[in-house]
Amino acid sequence: MRARSEMSSELSSEKGSFRPYRALFHAALACCLLFCSACGMAGADQPASPQRIALITPAGTGELAEAIRLGAEAAAKERGAQLITVEAYPVDSASQRTSSNADYAISPPRNIAAPAASRDITRIEREQAQVRAVALAMKQGATAVLVDPLSEDALNGIIREAEISRTDGGIVPVIVLNDEFPVKGITSVISMDNLEAGRQAGQAMAELLQGRGQIALVGPDPLNAGVMLREQGIRDALLNYPGIDVIPKAVCNSRDACWQVVKQLLDQHELAGLIALQESASLGAADELHRRKDGTQIRIVGFGSEQQQLEQLQEGVFQRLIVQNGYSAGYLGVNQALAKLEREHVQARVTLETKVVSTDNMFWMDNQKLLFPFVQ
Repeated sequence: MRARSEMSSELSSEKGSFRPYRALFHAALACCLLFCSACGMAGADQPASPQRIALITPAGTGELAEAIRLGAEAAAKERGAQLITVEAYPVDSASQRTSSNADYAISPPRNIAAPAASRDITRIEREQAQVRAVALAMKQGATAVLVDPLSEDALNGIIREAEISRTDGGIVPVIVLNDEFPVKGITSVISMDNLEAGRQAGQAMAELLQGRGQIALVGPDPLNAGVMLREQGIRDALLNYPGIDVIPKAVCNSRDACWQVVKQLLDQHELAGLIALQESASLGAADELHRRKDGTQIRIVGFGSEQQQLEQLQEGVFQRLIVQNGYSAGYLGVNQALAKLEREHVQARVTLETKVVSTDNMFWMDNQKLLFPFVQ
């Protein structure tokens, strides 16, 4: 009995010695649980990472590209998103502007930029560069893409790149600016109504010629859907003016090529007017008129709002310019991308307003905002 009593006493003593350690253990466990709970609550309160919108900047469009960029930057700032500007290929130094407001910009790899120093980049190279620029943006964490595609082939490549770049099964919205292509997978198209813009150009030319004379259309290859609609709109408007004769369209895809094409047209035809379907055609036509300096009065209606075009409008080289709102294209593009990412309503198509600008109205307040959005 004594032995059992002594053993019981010893066990009681040992249990008593463990009590402080057990209490300490429970206290530590409670602190750990409290700390983990606090961490979880703090994590829940942290804001989600901002969406990163990539703007693949168009080349050779100077002031329009800058207006698009400014609009995109403004929308991204308002909505708390990050804007990544990606230069697909080098742009003309005369028309290039450096963005200071985007979160950051990405330049093209050297193997893309190098050819520009020694030769013009071919159309196929430009198309490939746009697709590579989208791939680069995806690697930088872009969750949506805004792009002014060069062609249907380029846009197909961009859509494929956007589809394969997400490994989580998500959809990368692709917002198309300033053009129309029958390609599946586009989230939204933000562009002028090219058919209506063509009608405006045709009507402007008819008024300038008072309904009589021979004219030519000059512009890029007929595979561009937007340009085709412009041409259709011009011809629709001129149906009301049987005294105006439209010769077959002259195709050219660069300023120099359009200069040569216009030279041949003026050598071979008694033209009263030219309608240039995009910026490079307008500037090429102006180059030929400057070269001639023979006092021949050729009426030119062009598309675009490049600085040189506006200067030549004031000088009387152009009589009318069909202008769109590039700032709105960038602004609405970012908003449509964010709407898609945040599962809000998305407009499949947003139509931008176009205006016919002349020396009589280019300094009106509304047109000033349209032509010079980068002037504060």
